[in-house]
Amino acid sequence: MFRVAYIVDHLQIGGAQKHLLRVVEGLDRDQFTPEIWTASDDPGELADEFRARDTAVHAVGIRDSMMRPATLRSTWEMSRELRRHKVDIVHGYLFEGNFLAALARLFRAAPVTFVAKRSLDLYTRRDRRLAAAFSNRIADQVVVNAGSVGELVQTHEWCPPSKILEIPNGVEFPSAAVRRPLDPARPTIGMVGRLGWKKGYEFALEAFAALRKLIPGLQVEIVGEGNLRDELLLQRHALDLEDCVQFLGRRNDVPALLPRWDVYLLSSVIEGMPNALLEAMAAGLPVVSTRAGGCDEIIEDGVSGLLADTHDAAGLADALERVLTDPQLAASLSGAGRKRVEAHYSLDAMIGSMQRAYRASLQDAGFKIPANWSEKTVDSRNSGSPLLENASRGNI
Repeated sequence: MFRVAYIVDHLQIGGAQKHLLRVVEGLDRDQFTPEIWTASDDPGELADEFRARDTAVHAVGIRDSMMRPATLRSTWEMSRELRRHKVDIVHGYLFEGNFLAALARLFRAAPVTFVAKRSLDLYTRRDRRLAAAFSNRIADQVVVNAGSVGELVQTHEWCPPSKILEIPNGVEFPSAAVRRPLDPARPTIGMVGRLGWKKGYEFALEAFAALRKLIPGLQVEIVGEGNLRDELLLQRHALDLEDCVQFLGRRNDVPALLPRWDVYLLSSVIEGMPNALLEAMAAGLPVVSTRAGGCDEIIEDGVSGLLADTHDAAGLADALERVLTDPQLAASLSGAGRKRVEAHYSLDAMIGSMQRAYRASLQDAGFKIPANWSEKTVDSRNSGSPLLENASRGNI
């Protein structure tokens, strides 16, 4: 059995943190034992969720900027603990987690080091860009969740192409679709995501204002919290959408909300590979999305969903109108989207690919992998996916 230490900025609710929860749940515990390290002194609200999944949580204890001498001291102490725990793989997530993972490699904390890039964020500060490039160079593998993210890592963070390992996000697949029959007279649009600039909610609200002129009974439910909530409430008021658009805040029951929605919308201006979009498709909802990041890798436009350009409220309104006024199109997109997630973006496929990558890197580092180890997490229905067939070092 090999020990894997995941280092992440914090365990507040976010896409990377939810992804890590899925990872520690899905890992074959006969092969890998996970633990979590957070850069922040206070791990965050999801720490207990990890502990409930039999995963230890530790804090590195960095309170201020990463670019301080104290960071080296904290990293040295963390590396000493990782050696004491006999960790075999260190896997960083997000900027601080990646940087700490790279420093830990210099301090010989573990034989194998991975870092991860999961979004199209650009580091405008030169010191952060250089730190990202340093992390990429030091790591054995740089895991990205979309081809567009891999291109950014090469061009903006100077990562050697040979180190990039693409493993798309994976989600749990419901046993049955939850989509209800479309009611064109009073349809409901659902959205899930942090209320921040990356999600492009201002363009969604403009689209809803145009769409309601055509569909007076339109209803919208938006799940999430964030720093733009007050601005979005003001925009809702200015567009006279207060009886149409509801901000539901943070919810822990999104799967229970999905049956209330007729279509799922993602209006992001920047994305990696959004789990919420995949989960909506897996649940059988027709989806409309912008082409941000990996979204146009997930969706075949006109087949498994409809796509619009980023920053294009009119394009979003047009795509939504097409789905909400055409029950036959909605049903076709629903079925094709669900099949696409089942074939290419299952949780089993993602975990299986990650474990293959771990074993390949451990073998490269001189470890012997038991010949009888099998992909217990991989669902047989995905065994023919190119993602799994090509899951070799540097080519997944």
